[in-house]
Order: sequence, then structure tokens, then C-alpha cells
Amino acid sequence: MKLFLFLFFIPLICWSKSFVPSSFSANFEESLISVATGKEKKSFGKIDYKYPGHIRYDIISPDPSIFVSNPVKSWYYVPPFIEGEEGQVTIQKSNKLPLTKFLDSIKNGLEGSRLFTFKYQGKELVLIFVKTIQKEMTLRQVTLIASIEAKNVKSLNEFEKMVLTYADGRKVNLKFIGLKEDVTFPVTHFEFVIPPKTKTTAN
Repeated sequence: MKLFLFLFFIPLICWSKSFVPSSFSANFEESLISVATGKEKKSFGKIDYKYPGHIRYDIISPDPSIFVSNPVKSWYYVPPFIEGEEGQVTIQKSNKLPLTKFLDSIKNGLEGSRLFTFKYQGKELVLIFVKTIQKEMTLRQVTLIASIEAKNVKSLNEFEKMVLTYADGRKVNLKFIGLKEDVTFPVTHFEFVIPPKTKTTAN
């Protein structure tokens, strides 16, 4: 599922305590160019993050959906296309998600990660995933692009976008808009209340 792959890599930018705040909130623009047709599809939404392992990812348009995860449980919700019909929610334990494993692995920085290698190329920081992770996530690498030399980046806001390159050649561009650092979220912000008339699947 595309959403779970996206969420796995959102925290890639979080490799040092001084570089990333303990929480942030931002709007985002996601664009995907089809390998088959060459057409671009854009999605817009909002992401909220709180260390450790708390994420809320809302796609607002064109196809609404919500992903919420905390250290115990995660929910992926797709509302009904027509009002009055059933929506769908998939529930998982967070310890089953690659996202949790990844967040733990970067707690002390990029160096020594078992999931990826990295290199600087001018204004780009390229993270290349090991074969086992590429197979599990079908994602080959992530490129973070800054307005200055990437090795001199000191703030999350200095990265203008990230490019996700999948094993099949697809590329997804992600851009954060209006990022706010050190945000205080409500206690229940990273819990999902299942609406009535929702089909539930537990994995």
C-alpha cells in the first residue's frame, strides 16, 4: 500500500537530535509521475510527527485517507466514496510496521545504520537501502534535496524536497510546506476513533 511506504520514509530526515525537533507539523505536496503514461498525479495533505513513533498523515485531496500511528497501534482509514456507505480501516500493531524499526535505527544518527548507506552529492543527500529492505519495501533510495550543500544542512527547513525512487523506476516527489517545529499535540491526537459504518480489518 502506497501510504504505508510513504510513512516509512517520512522520518528519514530525523537523523540527529539537534537537527530535528521532537515534534513538527507541516502541510505537504506529493507528486507521482507514472512510468507507463508519464502523467503526473498530485496529492495534498498534512503530516504531524512526535518522537518516538507518533505520526498522523492526512491526505486531504484528491483521494482522502488518514494514517495514524503511535508506539502501540496504527490505523489506516479510507472514508466512503459516497456518504452513507461503509468506510474501511486497517488496524495493525506498531511493532509490525517497518516504520517503528526505522525510527529506532536512526535515533543516534545516520552512521552505522543497518538499513541503508548514504552519500552526499552537492545539494543532495542520497540514502541507498540494503537489498533486504529494498525487497521488503520495494523502494531503492531516497534523495533529500537542499538549497545549499547538503553536508552543511543544519535545519529540517533547509531541505526543499525529497525524492523516493522505487524498484520499478517510479519516482515520488515530496515537499513540506509551512513546517512548524516543537508543536504540542492533544493527548489523543495519535489515536484514531473509528467512525460508525466502517469495515474493520486487523493485521
